[in-house]
Formats: sequence, C-alpha cells, structure tokens
Amino acid sequence: MGEPMAVVTVLYPVAPVREVERRPEPPSQPPVDAGEPSLFQAGQVRVTRERLVVGARAWALRDVRQVETVRRTPKLWPYLLAVGLGGAVGLPLLSWLSVTVTAMQGAFEVGLALTALGLFSSMAALLLVEEKHYLVLGLPDGARRVFGSRDAQLIARLAGTVREARPRA
Repeated sequence: MGEPMAVVTVLYPVAPVREVERRPEPPSQPPVDAGEPSLFQAGQVRVTRERLVVGARAWALRDVRQVETVRRTPKLWPYLLAVGLGGAVGLPLLSWLSVTVTAMQGAFEVGLALTALGLFSSMAALLLVEEKHYLVLGLPDGARRVFGSRDAQLIARLAGTVREARPRA
C-alpha cells in the first residue's frame, strides 16, 4: 500500500480575527435607497454604485480601501486524533482484552461498541466538514469580515463586484 496522504491548508488572514472582533462596530448607515440600481444582489447582500449592504448593515464603497476573500478551514486535528487513537490503540487493546480476559465479556462488548462509534463518527465528521469563505473589507478603521458563506463562487463574485464598483483614488 502507499503512504497516507496529508492535506495541508495555508491561510493568509488579512487581519487577526481577535483584533477585528475587538473593534467597536461603526454606526450603521441608512438603508439603501430603492432607487439605486443593484450591481449584485443575492439573499441579504446587495451592491450598488455607492454601498455594500449586508442585512441591516451598510458600508459606503468610497470608504473601502481593500477587498479580499479569506477561506477558513475548520480544525480537523480532533477528528484525526480520534481516528488515529481509536485505530492504533483502541481496537488492538480491545482485541487483546477479548482474548486474555474472559470474565469481563460485557465490558469488552461495550468498549468495542463505543470505540467503533467514536471511529465512525469521527470519519463521518471528516467527510462532512466544509470550509467557510469570507468577504473582508479594508476600511479606515481596519479590516472587517462583512459576509461569510460556504459558497466560494458567491464570495468571489461579490468581491469582484465590490472591487469594480468602488471609486478609484
């Protein structure tokens, strides 16, 4: 058999998340006028020539200095650790106990069931884990994540529209 394959994800954050989350929220601007034509609209997100609106929040595009997209991958190490320990230690230990200790047959069966449950639930979690993508705006008061989605194409289209719509200096 071949060697197991490792997946490495490298993230380049625009600003540390803790630093961004500590900043106070700027006052929300008034909602977008219905007369402004939309350049992009999807669900709660709307881009016009003057603003980006996400839900009840709005940002003037003239204040946007930089537009970035950030991909955030969930932490996989707990699931990988559970699969590794369960497969490398748990199952062999239970197998050895089943042969050597006959008095604790019920405890062995419960341990085997719990180990199998842990292994298979960790494998299922690894298969179902998804990345989240964010639109990050560079504003005068620092970088801010303004919208997130699991749909990478939606975030890429939104970022492209915001870049095109913001006024050039």
